[in-house]
Amino acid sequence: MNIVHDMPTDIDLRLLRVFATLAQVGSFTRTAGMLNVTQSAISHGMRRLEEQLGCTLVYKKGKTTHLTPEGRHFLGQVLRILDSLDRAAESVSSRNESRAKLSVIFSTAIAQVILAPVLREFRESYPTVSIVVSLEDSPTAVKQIEEGRSDLALVVEDKLPAGLKAHPLFRDRLYLIFSPLHPWAEKDMVTTADLKKEHFLLYRRNSVTFRRAEDFFLRSGVGLTSYVEIPSFEIMKQLAKLGLGVALMAPWVAEKELAEGSLIMRPTPRSKVVRQWAVIHQGNRDLRKPEQTFIGLCRMAATHLGRRFGDDAAVKGAFKSSLA
Repeated sequence: MNIVHDMPTDIDLRLLRVFATLAQVGSFTRTAGMLNVTQSAISHGMRRLEEQLGCTLVYKKGKTTHLTPEGRHFLGQVLRILDSLDRAAESVSSRNESRAKLSVIFSTAIAQVILAPVLREFRESYPTVSIVVSLEDSPTAVKQIEEGRSDLALVVEDKLPAGLKAHPLFRDRLYLIFSPLHPWAEKDMVTTADLKKEHFLLYRRNSVTFRRAEDFFLRSGVGLTSYVEIPSFEIMKQLAKLGLGVALMAPWVAEKELAEGSLIMRPTPRSKVVRQWAVIHQGNRDLRKPEQTFIGLCRMAATHLGRRFGDDAAVKGAFKSSLA
């Protein structure tokens, strides 16, 4: 069957968007969530589309939806159609830039470091674009992007759902950070045996940072039994200063305290605890120019941060000062 020549002219554009989303995420349930409709509406819409075309586009295998050969052929054409429509709409909307809006999500810690310079430069390029900034941890941010409730999110990259695209920014490393009055301050290196005797301050459980910490302790053979979950890195720093535990965090979060000597840091023994930061968005659409600019500015700010704290060489100065 030649789908191009035989395609009905009265197909609802919404059905094409349903099909394109379903093809890329592979789930009726997730498609319904992303398009903010019921799952039955997705199923009904797909049956209508297949009836109009006279062929089967998708089939289920287990819990995942797959494309038939006709579906794969149709998807390529549909994506070109939707891309053309989106470009046409963008060309019109760009004529009235004062009505444009960009919705972005940051974690609180990274926002405190790079949000100001990013916004300052962005306003120079797009003075009439409104920006809505939300502060959420990575798992919540990923869900909001997946459901289409925000345009961009700066997150600690983990296993992203299908359909999302990531633009890498920088890698950082978590260190053991504690009071200069702590016994570890007299040691050049902390051992795994030292960890077993310590009480830890860890960022909230539903975060990627907590999972990285948990993985590290499991690899080290240390039972993570004595710890407190903290919802704020600022609170973690204050508790560490008071000698109420050892925090596991990136040195850029405690740059001021490390520089003034009110906190000390040491590397984790045996293995590194590394995170990858990225800007994410839905992968089934082209980025608008303001979005591209925003990502570029985040990358510039993050590159500066990565040069200072993104690897061992970058933190060597802070580490040496904490030994002094």
